[in-house]
Amino acid sequence: MQHLDPSDPVTGPVTADALAAYLRAQATEFLRALRAGRETGDGGPPARARTRAGENGCEESADAALALRRSARRISGTLHTYRPLLDADWSEGMRPELAWLSGTLGREHAYAARLDRLVTALNRLSGASSFSAQSGAASSAGDAAKGNLTVGAAKAGALLERQLTLARTRAHSAALQALGSSRFHAVADSVAVLASEVPLAPAAATADLRPLAQAAHERLCDAVSALPLVTAGHPYNAEALIHGLSPDPA
Repeated sequence: MQHLDPSDPVTGPVTADALAAYLRAQATEFLRALRAGRETGDGGPPARARTRAGENGCEESADAALALRRSARRISGTLHTYRPLLDADWSEGMRPELAWLSGTLGREHAYAARLDRLVTALNRLSGASSFSAQSGAASSAGDAAKGNLTVGAAKAGALLERQLTLARTRAHSAALQALGSSRFHAVADSVAVLASEVPLAPAAATADLRPLAQAAHERLCDAVSALPLVTAGHPYNAEALIHGLSPDPA
């Protein structure tokens, strides 16, 4: 479904019908991803047949989990943005459950992405750039220092991989446990109802979605403007980190 641009002055009034249609579409995507996850997950005949046919089951299961999380986040974000136009009790009860599900499903991917970022940064910090100023007679000493630095970086990388791989494994187990819980089944039942019926508030009958969308857009712009992008462009204490990767206390 196409996302409306709240800053477009040409766009006419957007009624609650668009909100209901979007929520129904995302609920349908949620249910489709749930069905795909069950077909590619453990314990079912389709999954066992797929495993015998090839090794794509894990990738497809991960894709299904990603789609499930994406739909949950979009529904939750929509409920937050347009909460004055939705049934208050239903909306406030649904949002925390969707946030719980999205956070639980996203933790494994977050640990994997964190490991990739940290290892990449570690390799960059332990590169040859810090030794480029050395010359001539000092080159052999520089090579020795670089070798020690590489050993230190390797140890740090091994520690990172061990800790974050363990955290990722635990997150995967927690996600599997969550998907089999009664809490998740209650969320899935609520989303199934949402796919056919959106509980709008009486005020939604004559409401225009654009002011609420514009307010959300402005909040996001303010949040981005407040980010310390200049500071973020330089690694914290990067020069000290380069030397700290070496096992040599000197």
